[in-house]
This record gives sequence, C-alpha cells and structure tokens, in this order.
Amino acid sequence: MGVLQRFERRLEGMVGLAFARIFKGKVHPAEIAKALQREADEQRSVMGEGRVLAPNVYVVTLGRTDFEHLGQWSDQLAGELADMVAEHIDDEGYQVFDKVTVHLEQDPDLPTGVFEVSSQVADPARPPARDDFAVAAPPRPPTGAHPPLPPLPPLPPLRGRSATDTGAQGPSFTGRAGSRPGVTHVLVVDGPGTRHELSTGRNVIGRGTEADIRLPDTGVSRKHVDVVLEGGSATVVDLGSTNGTLVNGRRVNRHVLNDGDVIRIGHSVLVYRQDGP
Repeated sequence: MGVLQRFERRLEGMVGLAFARIFKGKVHPAEIAKALQREADEQRSVMGEGRVLAPNVYVVTLGRTDFEHLGQWSDQLAGELADMVAEHIDDEGYQVFDKVTVHLEQDPDLPTGVFEVSSQVADPARPPARDDFAVAAPPRPPTGAHPPLPPLPPLPPLRGRSATDTGAQGPSFTGRAGSRPGVTHVLVVDGPGTRHELSTGRNVIGRGTEADIRLPDTGVSRKHVDVVLEGGSATVVDLGSTNGTLVNGRRVNRHVLNDGDVIRIGHSVLVYRQDGP
C-alpha cells in the first residue's frame, strides 16, 4: 500500500466514509496530500553525490470557507498530513534538516475549493513564524544533520532518479502512468467508492446520457472532461466545461495523470488509480 493510500485509510477513520457529502464543493484532504507530495518532489535540492535535500516546513493556504471547514479536524489532519509527507520523503530517500511540519493558513482572497502550497527548508534553531494548525510529524529516524552542517551521511540509491538530477524537477518516475506492465487504470468516485475501469481511448465523464462515466452532479457539465488512455498513459482533457477541472487542487485544461492524482469536477471528487503488479 502506497503513502497516499495509507493516508486515505487514516482519513476514513477520522471523518467517516461520506467524503462526497462532507467535502462537497470544498477542498478535499486527499487533494492537499497529493499537492504536498508533489511539492516535496519539485522543491528538492541535490546536495552532491546523489544526496537530496527536501523541505521540512509546508504551508497550505486555504480560502475562508475551507479554512473554517477543515478547522474541526485541524490538529489530527495536520498531523496526518505531516506524517504522510515524512513517509514520502523517507520512501524517496530524501533528507531533511529537522522534523516535517504542516501549517494551514487562511487567505480570504482564495475562492472555496482552491488552495496553494509552499514550502521551505527551516532552520531548527529558529521557531516557525506560522503556527495556525501547525503539527509536526511523529519522531522519525534521523535523515539529516542540523546546521551548522557537517557532511551529510550516505544515502541508499534513489528510486527513479540518477545522481545527475539537478533538483527542482517534477515528481520521481516511480509510479508514473505507463511505468508498469499489466496495470489496470481505474477512477474511483469518492463517497460511494464506485470504481470505473478506463478503456483504451476516450473515457468521457459528465452528467449527460452520452457520457461513459455519468455523475449525478449539477456542478458537472453534460460532457465535462475526457480521460484519454493511450500507450499506458492516462491524460485528463477538459471539454470546455462550465466550472472547469482541478487536478490536485490546480485548474487544468490537459494533464497527464499519475497514480493517486485527485480530480475534482463540480462537487465530485475522483481518484485515479493504477491497479496491478
């Protein structure tokens, strides 16, 4: 079971299974989790000899409604998010200077359902400036040194990267679409948990009768989005929908999916999965 799947299991125990009702039209924690994982990958820095440093402080900025809505689970949610990021960092073989923390902040200018993620490598000798919903991950085995920095200890081989990686790149190749033979590509509708296996070619999602995957959601257009499966790779293509398409909290017109990506259309949330070996 992957890091995101373990997080989702713990999330189910926290808020129950009725995600579609609880998070209708609002930021879904699974979207935040995926965005934080991507932030760790994109903001990593290569320190030499294949050693990679990842940020340890992450800030999630939410609009007023989402900030207040998630506040009822603030401590537990921030702790689960921090632990999820720490697990991902360990799995990828990255290093951090200090414990991983996640902070939830409010920006009244952000609309409901939209959020922003930023990160930094924090000096453990300096207290964090932000403390809204800040929770550290549970103590983990040391993965780096505290400043002033002596030479970093050796790391195990990095999965999905070479030592010539220049940092600030996209996510690792581990788990990318089409990277494993015999994979079944599935969309899981959050809430009811309905699974839809994708067919090769077009898979139109919408409210209308002509859609391959129908969603009874008034916020979804009749033909809202197409998930095109070709060559073992799944790509989301917005079909000029009224309310747009978000992947991991970012509005997209076209986006190649990775395992665990969260798609939001209207009030519906779908999780893309690659099942199989």
